[in-house]
Amino acid sequence: MDFAKRAHDHSFGFDPVVRSLLDMDFYKFLMLQFIYLLYPNVQAAFALKNRTKKVRLAEVIDEGELRRQLDHVRTLRFQSNELIWLFGASFAGQSQIFSKGFIDFLRTLKMPAYKLARTDDGQYDLVFEGSWVEITLWEIYALVIISELKARAGYRLRNKFELDILFASAKVKLFRKLERLSTLEGLALSEFGTRRRAGFLWQEW
Repeated sequence: MDFAKRAHDHSFGFDPVVRSLLDMDFYKFLMLQFIYLLYPNVQAAFALKNRTKKVRLAEVIDEGELRRQLDHVRTLRFQSNELIWLFGASFAGQSQIFSKGFIDFLRTLKMPAYKLARTDDGQYDLVFEGSWVEITLWEIYALVIISELKARAGYRLRNKFELDILFASAKVKLFRKLERLSTLEGLALSEFGTRRRAGFLWQEW
């Protein structure tokens, strides 16, 4: 995979950060079914909070680009093959962990509206309000969009050669970590990096 070329080409046309509603940390679906079964009528609200104040997100990420990515997620729906996969998924040795009613709920799910504004301190005020069972997936979609758009903004400051060096260095760093982990007996890994990823292809790799 030529990560440098992919990163360099992000600046051409519209490249969706989220291409499928299935692009989600798996545990979030388990949480969503819990909410669907026990708290289907609870109203909730949550908002983006940038803990690193020195990173002025509204000055790094273009508002129009952010809105375009968020709006794109609102056009997505779970596809039949994705729901078949979820219905047949197993977890910790247990099969068919998702109920038919929950799968039917996902079949009609449309991500609800959001509120977005710039603040005086260079941040974004991004808020989601509504039914808890409908808005909770926004936690991941919104954060992965913010994370990836921030990474793309950094890529634009580098030429293709510099990006090639960047990803080559990242591969070496990852390989060294894997070498250290390979010495541990009985190692089990869980990956929860979606909301913090630099890009889908890098996370997959």
